[in-house]
Parts: sequence; structure tokens; C-alpha cells
Amino acid sequence: MVSKKPHILNISKIKNNKKIIHEKKYLSDFSPLSGSEIDYNPSLWNDINSIKKSHNCYTYALGKIVKNLKNKAQPGYASGYNHISNKNFNCESFKERLRKDSPGTYLEKFDNKCLPGFYKIFLAIDPKNDYHWWRQNSDQYWSHKPGSTNVTNLDASNKLIKNPVLSNRKFKHRNYYEPCFFACIYSDLARSLDNIYTNS
Repeated sequence: MVSKKPHILNISKIKNNKKIIHEKKYLSDFSPLSGSEIDYNPSLWNDINSIKKSHNCYTYALGKIVKNLKNKAQPGYASGYNHISNKNFNCESFKERLRKDSPGTYLEKFDNKCLPGFYKIFLAIDPKNDYHWWRQNSDQYWSHKPGSTNVTNLDASNKLIKNPVLSNRKFKHRNYYEPCFFACIYSDLARSLDNIYTNS
């Protein structure tokens, strides 16, 4: 459950870390929690067919269920970015799009906890083909929503996800072999998707 305790958020002090991850070793099996992670509750996303079909990995990572969503949310579209083309299908481009959509977002290492109010997400890409987001839940495991399919906390080998970098990301139709970054986001700061995606 996302913490509702009041706290002061000073955006100017959030680090502007540009490092894209390449770590192979980690101090712990699990990434530490900030206390603001969202509970793993797949039924919220899976049981209503209109939600399951219209929401994707990005809305799931942002923790946003939008009523009457017409088109799947894409990184940067809510902030005025153009369509994602092959030339900007890279980790750096997605990082900037995420920061525009969710102000205050910052990159963080797996072994470090997020600031209070923030929780951790992860991005990997299948270059020039697709991208995919995961989020850490309050049980420390990671979960994701592949496109219009069900939310799951299992990787491509049907194993619980402790660390998405070390998990099997080679799925039937996509292989997200290039890890990009871990980031801490504050869901309530994410730009509203309602007016962007619900227009006919």
C-alpha cells in the first residue's frame, strides 16, 4: 500500500544521476524498500477485461489505472513527445521521457532504497523492437504487465522476480536483453493520463 503519511519533497535535492546500469553483482538478493511500494494485486488489472486490454507495462509501472482508456500509454506522450521511432529507441531517450512524464523521477542503484514516497521501477529493451517496464512491490518481489496480457510476478522461466536484471527476460515474442536502469518514481507526481488518452 502506498504510504499516505505527509512528508516534504524537495525536488531540487533529487540527484540527476545519468548512469545507465551495467552492474553484474549486487549486495543483496532483494532491493531495499522505501515503505511506499504498491502491493502486488494483479486482480485490479486482470479481472476487468477493458482495463487488461487497454493498460500496458508503462501504466502498470506508473501505478495508474485510467477509466475508459482508449489507447495504451507510451513514455513521453503525456509530455508532448512525438511517436517513439527507431532513432530514439534507446535507454537514454526513455529515461528523459520518463522524467518528463513523472517529474522528480531519478535513477537509483538496485542496492539503494528510494526516498520516502518513491518506489523502484526498471526498464529493459529489445532494441528497435520493444521496451518493457517492471516495478517493485511491497513484498520486495518485482511484477510487470506484458502489453494487454495479465499482470504477473514471474519471469520468462516462470520464476518469481527478485531482481529483474538477473531474471529471464527472453519471452516468447520478445527478448528484452538490454537492461537500461532502475529509477525511483513518485506515482502521484506522474502527469495525468486521463485527458491525454481518453479522448475519442
